[in-house]
Amino acid sequence: MPKTSHDLPTIPAAKTALGDELIYRALVRWSLWNGFERVSAAVRGALPQHGPLIVYLNHPGWWDGYMCFLIARKLLRQRFDGYIMMEEPQLRAYRFFSWCGAFSIDRSSPRAAARSVAYISRVLRERRERALYIFPQGEIAPNDRRPLTIFSGLAHIVRRVGGATLLPVALRYEFRGEQRPEAFMLLGPAHRAEANCDVRALNRSVAARLTESVDTLRDLVLAEQLAGFQTLVRGRPGVNRVFDGVFGQLMGKL
Repeated sequence: MPKTSHDLPTIPAAKTALGDELIYRALVRWSLWNGFERVSAAVRGALPQHGPLIVYLNHPGWWDGYMCFLIARKLLRQRFDGYIMMEEPQLRAYRFFSWCGAFSIDRSSPRAAARSVAYISRVLRERRERALYIFPQGEIAPNDRRPLTIFSGLAHIVRRVGGATLLPVALRYEFRGEQRPEAFMLLGPAHRAEANCDVRALNRSVAARLTESVDTLRDLVLAEQLAGFQTLVRGRPGVNRVFDGVFGQLMGKL
């Protein structure tokens, strides 16, 4: 049966392999290289091998959606066909993101939000090896604000899909003595949520796990305990690195 507008979010995903690749290569990869000193990640536990997968992240900044591209490509190795839930005003302004799997949600309208939840639940059921990237806080919020406020949409999606593997991801952006900031990601450990889960209980679990991940990442970065992190993107040299290199060469000739 063909889908009607009553079955779809205002802006459904219009994903294509070409569109996904184009956005990554022409926009995301260059922006990360230009915007950060480096992007690093650490993983706790084994990364999921099978879907449906729901990757849930805190939402500290504008760059968060771009980090999902790195998770999908560099860490999950494009094992999953990914989709991302995006606030409707932002997706309306940057509609081309629908080419890489973005679809809209309007949290101000319970009916519209329910359509988005039903839509992505169908998408995840249709093919097992699919993933949803979701920011359950629903809006950008300061990294260290507590408690984390979590919307219940994730739990409702789990019930509709029939159970899923969940992967918490903590994000943090920090200036550490360079011209540009560094981005850090802490993934895992993954956990399972079943179809018969209690929505409120799962919501509390997601909030607790995400809070623990965000706090752990904060503590690792502040203590500079970064040996377990791998570099995913090394950014272009900042002015200080360029100057140090030139100055070093000049001093070597004296």
